[in-house]
Amino acid sequence: MARVSKHPAVRRDELMDAALRLCVDIGYEAMSIEQVTQATGVAKGTFYYHFASKTDLLIAMVGRWVDELFDALEQADQTDQGTGAQRFQAMMQFATAWKLERVDSAMASIPLLYKPENLELRHRLFDAWGVRMYRLFLPMVEQGHDDGTFAVDDAPATTQLVLALWLHGSTTLFDRALAADTDDEYAEILVRGIPALLTATERVLGAAAGTFAAPELHPETLRQMRAPFLAALEGTPR
Repeated sequence: MARVSKHPAVRRDELMDAALRLCVDIGYEAMSIEQVTQATGVAKGTFYYHFASKTDLLIAMVGRWVDELFDALEQADQTDQGTGAQRFQAMMQFATAWKLERVDSAMASIPLLYKPENLELRHRLFDAWGVRMYRLFLPMVEQGHDDGTFAVDDAPATTQLVLALWLHGSTTLFDRALAADTDDEYAEILVRGIPALLTATERVLGAAAGTFAAPELHPETLRQMRAPFLAALEGTPR
């Protein structure tokens, strides 16, 4: 039977969808390129037309997930309602809810960035995401400066400082949590660390204490999330 010809973008998405399912079922390390092509009914040459390697596929999978997040954030902020601080808080809450709704797809690929051999890749991707985050949050910081909800001397510089705090701070926090000996210790590190990041963000922006409410963090939920995260890191099925 002749293979169906599809638009390259459609075929590329199908390959990533198949890879994501395989990552969930058997783990990234166990997944082979041949399994991905079999799942989509294409030849290996088609895979290599879209991706140079299995690592390139991983980069694309993570990139697509993050691009979808930023597209949703940009769409959600089109109303320009509220103060700069209110818009900033609303964006953070929206991002948290969006990620929780897609936790399965995130757990299949995002944890792989925390493997030691992917450190350089993680930094490269975070740098690229920082550019989009800067474009998204700078107008809110500028508005907060103008309406008095933020006390900043230089909005662009302060936005860059906040993003550096988030990207480096969250990475350090999760690295420390993943190194914990027990699930309870893992949960405790996150329960204390995430609000600390928000408090630090308030101080950098000169916002009133309590401006950025921390999400409700349930230790039991965090403990349950550690196992799939570690499974993804180890390349084993969940």
